Amino acid sequence: MGFAIILGIVIVVTLLVWFAGYSVLLKFVTRMETRWQRITHLLSRVEQSTNDFLAILDQHGKLPTGTTESLEKVMEDMQDPANERGDQLHAFGILNDRMTFLFEQLDDDEDLNDPELTEISEDLNTTLTLLETASQSYNHAVEKYNKSLTVIPTKYVANVHQFKPQLMLDETVHRLSSSDHAI
Repeated sequence: MGFAIILGIVIVVTLLVWFAGYSVLLKFVTRMETRWQRITHLLSRVEQSTNDFLAILDQHGKLPTGTTESLEKVMEDMQDPANERGDQLHAFGILNDRMTFLFEQLDDDEDLNDPELTEISEDLNTTLTLLETASQSYNHAVEKYNKSLTVIPTKYVANVHQFKPQLMLDETVHRLSSSDHAI
């Protein structure tokens, strides 16, 4: 009789610990995914502003031939959910480099003083700042999640349910935001 009670208590405690560990892991996964959704939203905003920027340049005849097509391919890679998160941000880095080149060309062109172009440029810079903040927040969530994978009881729950460590975003956004013409 005493053995059955002890066994029952052990089973109940084990289930409670298991449930607590699983809940903690789900909380961290939810935080990571919420922060990644914010980054994807900002990448969409960058894409829209880039399209507006290219349209204005095209109206003024200042868009180099083939630029729209090449940037559309990069933006497609940036928004493709089949790509890994790091690849999406890498595509963003390529887009940023190409946009920086276009902005430098515009700085050299004194004839183009379009207020709409200035507004889009400011919007892109604001979006980049928000993207950097969102990236830091995501990295912080990944750091906490990865740490939870090494702590008991979540360590055992993670192994059984195949929770894997996540990679932090590379320093792309931080590097890009520190350049003179971020976007």
